Amino acid sequence: MRETILTCDRCKEKVKNLIEVGAGERKQHYSSSYGRGNSYYEVNQLVAEWCLDCCIEMHIAKPCTESETKPIESLPTLEDMIREIIREEIEDKS
Repeated sequence: MRETILTCDRCKEKVKNLIEVGAGERKQHYSSSYGRGNSYYEVNQLVAEWCLDCCIEMHIAKPCTESETKPIESLPTLEDMIREIIREEIEDKS
């Protein structure tokens, strides 16, 4: 028998489900090959897997009946979320 243990990247708790979150940049590139104006997006982002409670705390998800977690008082800024994900990436490499 196999058992899969899921651990939140942010709070390090064992959970049943994880939500993939990410922050990064999206660049749009234009090409004028053969007289057509084609464009495409290039996405570079850091990705983490957080539990529902952490997503609610950081205002990525809304509270539901399953969770008793309350969002933190002030809304985190985009910079706060990016710092949190980068901090996790640095800790993982150590």
